[in-house]
Parts: sequence; structure tokens; C-alpha cells
Amino acid sequence: MKKCKYLFLIILLFIFVSSAAAVSHKHNSFRMVDVPDSISFKLESAYNIITGCDSVNAGKNVWNLINRKDFVFKNGLFSFKGQGPHFPRCIFIFKDGRTFIFKSVGAFDFEGVLQEYLKCVKLLNLSRKESLKYLKHIVDYLEEESGLTYGREITELLAEHFEHEENYEYRITTYISQLYTNGFIKYKTAL
Repeated sequence: MKKCKYLFLIILLFIFVSSAAAVSHKHNSFRMVDVPDSISFKLESAYNIITGCDSVNAGKNVWNLINRKDFVFKNGLFSFKGQGPHFPRCIFIFKDGRTFIFKSVGAFDFEGVLQEYLKCVKLLNLSRKESLKYLKHIVDYLEEESGLTYGREITELLAEHFEHEENYEYRITTYISQLYTNGFIKYKTAL
């Protein structure tokens, strides 16, 4: 009887320690910045204009480019993209209630990103310290995006097939997503 009590206590202790360890190490690597709905709507609309992709949840897929473990929305530099690996990342800067969304995509137009950044510095009245800090992280973003195509070459090849009809990019994206879902293709991405 005494052995059963000890065995029961050991098992109970083991379960308690295991669950406590699991809770303390719980980490969601896919967690994103909690963006206010008003900003989320602006990001979704801008992403639609920039990429031609509509309703891809870009306004909720937001990461802090300065500290990827910081999920609080505040003044800073952020990236956002559509739901899925084939959507390119875009960036924006938020400062004191004002948002500057870059129209250039780093993977396709790094010079455009840098030109827009100079405009952003003036429009948002960024301090020298902020400007240099953001510039460093924008350069990191551009290096990460360098060489990524996000399937753009496939989209251009299929454009002829779809005869450049309105919203053909969305149809191509849907088709590629189906190929991925069915296991016919695999994506290689950077975040």
C-alpha cells in the first residue's frame, strides 16, 4: 500500500513538472503584431493596390522588423504580406499615429524602397537616430528579399495564357495555391 502511494505521488509529480515545463516553453513562432483594425484595413487596401492581390489577409500578417519578438503595435518599422509563402513582403513605418506604406516591394524594386524611404523620413519627421535605425533594418529586409521571386516568373509566363484578363493574377495565385495544397510544388521562402 505504501509503495502504491509513493508511485502515485511520483506519477503526479511527474505530470505536474511536465505540464509546467511545457507551459513555460510554450512559444508560438507564427505570432504576429496585434495591429489595430484601422491600420489593418489600410494595410489590406494598400497590399491590394501594390500587388493586385485582393483579400489575402495582409493587414493581419504583420511583423516588427526591428524586434521580431515584440508583438505590441507602436512606433516602428514593420513588414506585412498576404497569407501564404507566395505573397511578397511589403513594409511600412508607423510614427505617432501616422502610417507610411511603401509602394515598392523589396524583392522587385530595392531602389524604389530606398527612394520612398527618403520621402518617409521627411513626411514622418523622423529623427536622425530613428532614421539610421530604420535604414539599417530596411537594408536587412532588402538583403533578405534579394533574389526572391515569389513565383513572379510563373505569373508572367501564365499571363499570356490568361490573355491579361482582369484580375488574372488572382486566378494564377489560386491555381498555384492548389498545386501547393495538392503537393505538386513546394515553396522556398524567407521571412
